Amino acid sequence: MPATPSRGLPDAVCLRVLMFGWEFPPFQAGGLGTATQGLVKGLVRQGAQVTLVVPFEAGASDLTALRLVSAARSMGAVTVHRIATPMTAYGGADAYLTTLEQARLGGVPTAVYGRNLQEEVERFAAVAGAIAEREAHDVIDTHDWLTFGAGLRARAASGKPLVAHIHATEFDRSGEAVDQGIARRERHGLASANRVIANSRRLRDLVVTRYQIAPDRVDVVHWGIDGARAAPGRPGGSPFPAGDPVVLFIGRITRQKGPETFVQVARRVADHVPNARFLMAGVGDFLPAVIERSVALGLADRMHFAGPLAGADVDRAYRLADVCVMPSVSEPFGLVALESLRNGTPCIIPRTAGASETIRNAFKVDFWDVEEMANQVIGLLRHPALRDELNRRGLEELGQPRFGLDEPARLTIDSYRRALAGAGAR
Repeated sequence: MPATPSRGLPDAVCLRVLMFGWEFPPFQAGGLGTATQGLVKGLVRQGAQVTLVVPFEAGASDLTALRLVSAARSMGAVTVHRIATPMTAYGGADAYLTTLEQARLGGVPTAVYGRNLQEEVERFAAVAGAIAEREAHDVIDTHDWLTFGAGLRARAASGKPLVAHIHATEFDRSGEAVDQGIARRERHGLASANRVIANSRRLRDLVVTRYQIAPDRVDVVHWGIDGARAAPGRPGGSPFPAGDPVVLFIGRITRQKGPETFVQVARRVADHVPNARFLMAGVGDFLPAVIERSVALGLADRMHFAGPLAGADVDRAYRLADVCVMPSVSEPFGLVALESLRNGTPCIIPRTAGASETIRNAFKVDFWDVEEMANQVIGLLRHPALRDELNRRGLEELGQPRFGLDEPARLTIDSYRRALAGAGAR
């Protein structure tokens, strides 16, 4: 039977959230997992009870009020044991098929997977209704298009209002060469939800323009960040020679994140700061092209590729760097900027990034302006006093409540309550 409806509007202390996520540390490929974890932590701090549904075998969590329910297990008497799904939060149909083929070549059983990405999304959504009937909740929250279908199935089963969190659109990921199947699912999920939460005003405007979502149905909640503020300075055991400045790119090496722009900036910086080192941390489909371009520009001996980083290694990368560059073509928010500030490393961010709406103490630049980006990097490398002042101001700014986890969680709960009030008025 569907979960029993609650009478009235629950307050935060007794609010029960059924959340369909896609990434959750340590199972993540990018900022979506970090953002989801931060939101869940904040909601738990506010007193909410969160049941998070994830499409992989759930592991233990250190959040006592968080229950992880795995969609990899059926809800009936039959239990299906399987490895994590080939889908990724940022991959499209081609990425799904590539990963699936790699699994087959590696001898991994793949009969439980769909033949394509759309079938895999449907398979995840198919169990959502049963979970919604089993798990008591007041509101349903979903994260990006991969989970919108699951949220709709859950709402059909329980009758509870649906909130659609949007982290990035298909237009952010692919420019104008969008996957029309993904775009249709994205549009349908956003249009069908009781409320939509965007992580920046820029993303809200994009949702309104591209998908014709009514502006008064979209709430803006900027992301916050957790963790102790790090003291400026390099950690011990640096792999780079003493005195060599380090410029960092960290994130998915894909079109959206602008890694080729970073290489162009590196070439210009190297002409003026010959001992500069350039550290690229991450993986993605643009990595082979970026490596080839680095070699062609004569940067083979100073461009360092760290691969994917997680946990403490992420903070270590920031602290190894003298400056972090985020040259994203499209960046709905950009948690890299907050992570960089947290580690006492100045950051250069695109003017159009969502993070630029909230951060004051960072250099801002047009994502396409290679010359200006290089000039800003050179200025920070040549003038330690400027770098130190930006470090200090950034750390002070990050200490403000709006950059923590509690404020985004409070605003999210406000959106939940609007969804509940709207559903009750029907």
